Amino acid sequence: MLELIRSQTQTRRRALRTTTSTASGLYPAVGAPSSDPRGVIIGREIYSGKAYIYDPFVLYDPSARERLPSGHAMVLGKSGFGKSSLEKCYVLRQLRFRDRSFCILDAQGEDGVGEWDSIARALGVTPIRLVYGGEDGEGVRLNPLDPRIPAQYQFKILCSMVEIIGGTLNSESEFALSVAHTAAQVRAAAENRVAVLSDIHDALTNPEPAMLGKRQIASEEMVTWGQPASLAMDQLCSETRDLAGLFNGPTTPGIDLDARLIVFDLTRLPREGEAMPLLMSVIGPWLRYAWIKTGDSIKRTLIVEEAWHILSHRPVARLFEEFVRYGRRLGLSFWAILHHLGDLQVAEAPEAAAILKLTATRVLYHMDKAEADLTADYLQLADWAREALIDGASRCSPGRAVWQVGNRLHLVEHIRSATEAMLTNTNRKMTEKARELPNTAPIIPMNSRVGSR
Repeated sequence: MLELIRSQTQTRRRALRTTTSTASGLYPAVGAPSSDPRGVIIGREIYSGKAYIYDPFVLYDPSARERLPSGHAMVLGKSGFGKSSLEKCYVLRQLRFRDRSFCILDAQGEDGVGEWDSIARALGVTPIRLVYGGEDGEGVRLNPLDPRIPAQYQFKILCSMVEIIGGTLNSESEFALSVAHTAAQVRAAAENRVAVLSDIHDALTNPEPAMLGKRQIASEEMVTWGQPASLAMDQLCSETRDLAGLFNGPTTPGIDLDARLIVFDLTRLPREGEAMPLLMSVIGPWLRYAWIKTGDSIKRTLIVEEAWHILSHRPVARLFEEFVRYGRRLGLSFWAILHHLGDLQVAEAPEAAAILKLTATRVLYHMDKAEADLTADYLQLADWAREALIDGASRCSPGRAVWQVGNRLHLVEHIRSATEAMLTNTNRKMTEKARELPNTAPIIPMNSRVGSR
């Protein structure tokens, strides 16, 4: 009998061909497909329970399971739901890779220091603090005419700074500023020094006759044409103005742009007014040519807190759009951290819309219904993601976010170690004092030079 049973042909179920949408309904217990297993662990995917792994440089590689069109990311959501913790833990985990480098523009903080201060100091990094006029001897200066920035890009920065202060430049004013820029470079070279904004101011207020094609423009006419630019330069150069010391003069020596972690502490600068967008207009190109080294294998990430300072000012957005657009060639991942997409007049600023569209990763934390609807419509999210964003008590409770990575959507819970929780705690002022959390993971000090690793 046993021999008879063994010789029988076993029955088989024929293969079932179906679509992925139908299969999801037939087999609801099957989780969404995972992303590439290479990278750093963010936490766990809520519905499948699997570890959620992410690395924009890995996902951009052609060998990735689903290749991303760019390595840029946008993080949105209300305060207190985990945006800062996510970006800080991401940096701490990525720094364990030997070919990673990060620059942080830290615009949030308390007690006169930025949110990244504790992490930077735990890693042996001194934040670069920018203050008005070298206040308390702590501030540093970034020169828009630094020789490390190509001359044609210097002129773009000058135009952006003048537009931020005085409005859009007309053709005559732009021509006068161009002539003044050239004159300032010639004067500085003759005196064997670096050109500064005071040289631009002097050339605008006391110009030489200039040639516009075959027509000679008299000095008096050049003064009239250059008046909008000269008034803006006066605000940047005059010692009695608020902006004195930030940009007028050579770049402060000792700024180490070869460190694996660079933190620009912007918390001493007011969020409103002209100082922050002016700084953004300078720091983007300055990092583009002084921080990024062509030809090396370092993967760099620029994280911008309060990124609406970039996206809501067209002159700054124009500079950063070019910076972000060529991220593929530069080995750069750009992270924009925002509270509300509704704060931006995207329709009125095509450069801001272009930057947002270049982000292939969107991390979305809890939002109010009106903001969630606006964001879901703009990003074309599925209905379940729209509903999850509104649910701040369960699906998008603190630490949970909807991740849109390329064409895939996941609900992800960010998991922190005890050490990470201690270093990323930004609620000390609003909560009762608790016992210190034990260190469960070592903090590895950063080498000061990338090349020495």
